[in-house]
This record gives sequence, structure tokens and C-alpha cells, in this order.
Amino acid sequence: MKKGGGIGMVVLVIVVAIVLLLAAKQWKAVAPTAMQLDDKGTPMVVPETHGEDEAGEALQRGGLPDLNQMRQATGQHARQVQETLEEVE
Repeated sequence: MKKGGGIGMVVLVIVVAIVLLLAAKQWKAVAPTAMQLDDKGTPMVVPETHGEDEAGEALQRGGLPDLNQMRQATGQHARQVQETLEEVE
């Protein structure tokens, strides 16, 4: 049985170092955005083109949207899409 780290251990250390450097580089790229998301003093910004108005308002108030209402709205939209597709065919 062969003992010792040899070249495999060196390659492993180099690969881990490269992965850590790449992760640190990506973290620095997204850190400003992450800091803005964590700011508790300002309301969350929802784009104007957001499809669920009630969900956007709930997020701006600091709460969560009502998932049952969102499910119903999604179901209604799916039915409208299906009806439109049937009309086209």
C-alpha cells in the first residue's frame, strides 16, 4: 500500500485555491446589490412592469403577498391563455 500525498494532494490544494478565488471574485461583484437588499430602512423596490400588483404592494409594505390570491390569479391567467389558444386553433 502506497502512502503519502504526492502530486494528487498538490493538485487538490491548487484546485481548492482557484475555486476560493473565483468565489471571492463573484462575491465582490454581487456584494453591493446584496447590501441593498439587506437594508431594513427602505422599502423593497418592485418594478412597474411587475404582473402582480397586490404582491408588489405587499412587498413594499414589508409583508408577504397572499399566495392563495396569487394562485387564483395564476389559474385565471392560465385559463385565459388556454381559451385564447383554443380560439386560434
